[in-house]
Amino acid sequence: MAGTAVVTLGCGGEPTPVDVPAVADSVRALVATGWRVVLLAPPAPPGAGVAGPLALALGQSRSGRRAVPVVTHTLVDPADPALAHPPATAFPEPLAVLEAEAIAAVVKSGFPVVVAGQIPVVPNGANYRAVAVAVDDAASARRLAGDLGAEVLVFVAGDNGAVPAGPAGVGEIDVNEAERRLAEEPRFAPELRAAVRFLRAGGELAVIVTAAGLPGALDGAGGGLRIHRTLAGRRSDAPVLAAGWC
Repeated sequence: MAGTAVVTLGCGGEPTPVDVPAVADSVRALVATGWRVVLLAPPAPPGAGVAGPLALALGQSRSGRRAVPVVTHTLVDPADPALAHPPATAFPEPLAVLEAEAIAAVVKSGFPVVVAGQIPVVPNGANYRAVAVAVDDAASARRLAGDLGAEVLVFVAGDNGAVPAGPAGVGEIDVNEAERRLAEEPRFAPELRAAVRFLRAGGELAVIVTAAGLPGALDGAGGGLRIHRTLAGRRSDAPVLAAGWC
């Protein structure tokens, strides 16, 4: 069962270079099986400059359908206490992504979207103005997925060949287990927290996985950590669950 998937790159706390060919291959595989994909490029080095190459690499050929790069604006509350702190020391709550409706129309038309930048804004009269504050990548992805009504939210960890073993390793868990693991796995705490909120708000599946494992994790063939709202039983006892898209 395919749907809409929001996929954010560079998760896991430690910045690593984005493997553009590996990401593009996996996203093309998802699109080929009917998924509608919104890809969030890392907002800062080493992700800077990745959105353009990703958009080009996602095209099947020179005559194929291209991905669409988009710069988004994330609405935050001007009274949020985080705005009183220097950028990157506290994160305001993302309230909405202003371009969500336009992005939904683009992906519905069959074009993958690459979010090339996320600019925090606050209301300013009848318009908005940008503010100098950082927005948490995982929380922003969760907000965009919610605004799009996406079924699946995906966090792609560093392209080092494997998602680390331990609490954020491989398997099937529910939101209660994900919440319990927050304190055990600080490296992936932002992603686990965003996954819990996404699922409790109605999402179907959240995944932490490497770029190469992305297609298998979404089609139920295995790979990465798959987080569900509920689990009927141990994976060996339950049928494979079909995944929707983020």
